[in-house]
Amino acid sequence: MIHAFTKPTAVVALTLISVLGLVACGESSSEKATKQVCSATSEISTQLKKLEALPISASFPTEAKASVEAIGKSITKIDEAAPNLPTASKDEIDAADKAFEAEIAVIGESIASAARSSNLQAALKSAEPQIKASLRKLSTDYKKAFEALKCS
Repeated sequence: MIHAFTKPTAVVALTLISVLGLVACGESSSEKATKQVCSATSEISTQLKKLEALPISASFPTEAKASVEAIGKSITKIDEAAPNLPTASKDEIDAADKAFEAEIAVIGESIASAARSSNLQAALKSAEPQIKASLRKLSTDYKKAFEALKCS
């Protein structure tokens, strides 16, 4: 009888050990959040490169819209993950988000101002240095903020 009782107990014990081992190998919420942020920042970087490469022309506002929307979605993903990030990373991400919002406002104002002009093409060409400088600053700020996460 003891032998029959021991075999099922051993099976249950091995099963529990296996389940616990799998759970222990899972990612922490911090690791998952970091991966989510890394994925989102990779998308932001891609979209910023697209924006920087766009020629400033009458079609710029329309062509830039898709990239700006994709960046907005990525920022939402970062905001969702932020509570689970290490504290130091949260501060850097918050700073990057604030810088992003400020630079997007500058770019948006430059484009809106140009759109009010009677000659959109000339107004956009005039605003080009400021728009390009703002895009470069956005890219630099995001790279700096997310280097600490060691995204690869």
